[in-house]
Amino acid sequence: MSKVVTIQLEWKYSPKMYLEEPITIPCEACEGGCLEIKDGVAIAKINPEKYHSNSSIREVLTRQIENQLYAVLIATHKDFDLRKTSRADIREDKKKNYYLKVEDIVLNIEAEAVDLITIDKYGDIVFDTKKERLDEQNHLACLIGNHRQDGVLDGMLKSFHQSRKDPDNELVHLYEIRDALSNKFGSKQNAINKLGTIKYEWDELGKLANDPRIKQARHRGKSAGALRDASTTELDKARKSAQLLIEKYLEYLSTEVSPLFSLP
Repeated sequence: MSKVVTIQLEWKYSPKMYLEEPITIPCEACEGGCLEIKDGVAIAKINPEKYHSNSSIREVLTRQIENQLYAVLIATHKDFDLRKTSRADIREDKKKNYYLKVEDIVLNIEAEAVDLITIDKYGDIVFDTKKERLDEQNHLACLIGNHRQDGVLDGMLKSFHQSRKDPDNELVHLYEIRDALSNKFGSKQNAINKLGTIKYEWDELGKLANDPRIKQARHRGKSAGALRDASTTELDKARKSAQLLIEKYLEYLSTEVSPLFSLP
């Protein structure tokens, strides 16, 4: 059997167009110096010696992909699914040895956003909704990447993601974000003092998540009368409140804590 010259790692995610534009992430161990993410697939081609000398490279690259997907999740509240890594060893004779992993396929179909571009009388673009949205997502991905090893942040991102995967308990998972910050800073008031203007969102999230009349809430069934589903408006308000708490905590980490993450 001929020598292995490249190890190719591949991650599949859905929806396929979850990321609106291709993304490249710097990666010294990768051929071409980057990890490429587009059209539902992330691919890294790695030198075998570098791959085997760095046992954490798969985990590090997976986290970098997650950071990009989490940024879209926080900004749009749309769910995603990321598959486990598959590996193929590419040999000198161009043949491949595949390491197969079989998983269930779950697709999430979401409506496409409608973008608007405003042009002034001179033909200059003065407002571009797609550019603003992508700039926000790239900014979030950068902040998440810098501080992903912070345990509180990692837990909040997972709670936000789980809230989209478990709609029957959505408010329970969103409340976990508020609870994590309260535990981090010792109290609600300390958290508000540290993170700034979040009191309204903090209180709104608590009010909805603790309403015993709502099926998706923490204390459902503890009041007399029939349970009801949270309204679309209530769920949107809870998601945006949780989003702001995460964004404020990222800002706090950016000003108070040095980045903890380095690329392979």
